[in-house]
Amino acid sequence: MKNFSFNIMTGTLIFIAMFVFFSQVHPIVLFDGDDWNVISDARVGLPKWHGWNPIKILPETLFPICGYFAAYVVCPIIGDYLTAFTVTAALIVSLFIAAYVVLFVTFAEKILGLDKLSANLFGAMFLLLHFAIYLQHNTQDNLYLFHTTDADCYFNYVLPNLLNAALVLLVARVDVTKKFFDSATPNALALFFAFYLAIFSNVLSSCVLAIYVFVELMFRVERKKFNLRKFFTANRTLFMLLIFWLISLLFEANGGRAKSMAHEESYFALVIDTAAMTIHSLLFDNHGNALMIFSILTLPFMWRADKNLWLLTKKFLLCLPLWTIYIILVAARAESTYSLRPDVQFGFFFFLFVIFLTSLGFWIKKFPRAAFILPILAFALFTWIFSGKRTLCPSTFNHVPEIICVQVSQHLIDQITAADRAGLNEVTITVPKGDDIDNYPFPMYMGKNISRTLHAHGMISRRIKVTIKPDMTLNERFNLK
Repeated sequence: MKNFSFNIMTGTLIFIAMFVFFSQVHPIVLFDGDDWNVISDARVGLPKWHGWNPIKILPETLFPICGYFAAYVVCPIIGDYLTAFTVTAALIVSLFIAAYVVLFVTFAEKILGLDKLSANLFGAMFLLLHFAIYLQHNTQDNLYLFHTTDADCYFNYVLPNLLNAALVLLVARVDVTKKFFDSATPNALALFFAFYLAIFSNVLSSCVLAIYVFVELMFRVERKKFNLRKFFTANRTLFMLLIFWLISLLFEANGGRAKSMAHEESYFALVIDTAAMTIHSLLFDNHGNALMIFSILTLPFMWRADKNLWLLTKKFLLCLPLWTIYIILVAARAESTYSLRPDVQFGFFFFLFVIFLTSLGFWIKKFPRAAFILPILAFALFTWIFSGKRTLCPSTFNHVPEIICVQVSQHLIDQITAADRAGLNEVTITVPKGDDIDNYPFPMYMGKNISRTLHAHGMISRRIKVTIKPDMTLNERFNLK
């Protein structure tokens, strides 16, 4: 009970810190055309063959739920629609991060063998590494592993990343093959549903769980007395996870979005280009090398002294090249630059952080008094990130400051709500000038989406035909380049 209470306290503190970050420091805001579309366009919670996004069940259900909760629960309390969305989205993202870190703390305590205090300090460092990995010296707009391109992508990338990584930490600690799903207990139902949402979320995120499950199965093979039928029966749950994941890949490969990304160039050439770009980014555009060097230097000592940690580290080490190969192949098929995004590279660094902290945990166990340095390490990491000499990047299109995003969105809302109050059935609204293709991030087709969203959220009394008119003067007014 004390352990549970201690972990709840840690989770609560992390939740509060992350809520402040995502609601005040770098708030999650509605801004571009994708945000205004998906937030009210809820899908059925099942995979859809030949759909545009066949398997994105988690993002395309949770984002609309967030929107409705913000509009009908939070907005009446605080009185502002855009702020209500920011608060609700921050609550959801913070809850996912807190659960993710608490699961790592439990992993550190149960699997790495650390005491409660050390495990929680490891949890703090684990979280801080997500903000520190891309930091550059004295620069603004530094990337971090919870960074993405807009509000919609928090639900499409960040939350699926967190869920899949959290489930890896659970599977690494709890053997779900031992009668876990033999009866429909509350825990079994909740875990089964979590697996379902994780697999049917995003193929760039679900690979984190699938790769670890595959590696776990490889390490369970006993070569001398291997029997396929018995092996499948003994590991049925893990096999079913992999089978459902492969089915999700088949659905996604036959979806509208995948087909729209078909390239005329040679796929082999695209793979080579993507591989060069991805490997260079993973090796030189972050601080991962320092963590890996420390871990590699620790491995010979771990191999001699602690076979359990050595086995665990081998599993996560094998995940790194498998993840890299998979992401290269998928990104080459879709868009090569996807592999450079922090919200895509999340899986690689998740595995690396576990390897590094397992290596550090080995030394803490070997020399218990070394635990005295943990508060210093956590404090140094925190002050290095938030020193004021460098700033983190807004999770908005083109890194537009969040306050500007809110002002632009409010400008759009004001025009449409004014037309509704005047009894108009159609209105032309001015938006900032975007790109030369379809005016993104305020595309010419977004009129019907923003009208639908505002009506669904009770901001206007009926759907109004909205025509988009780009206006360059708004770029000057809002200081948009």
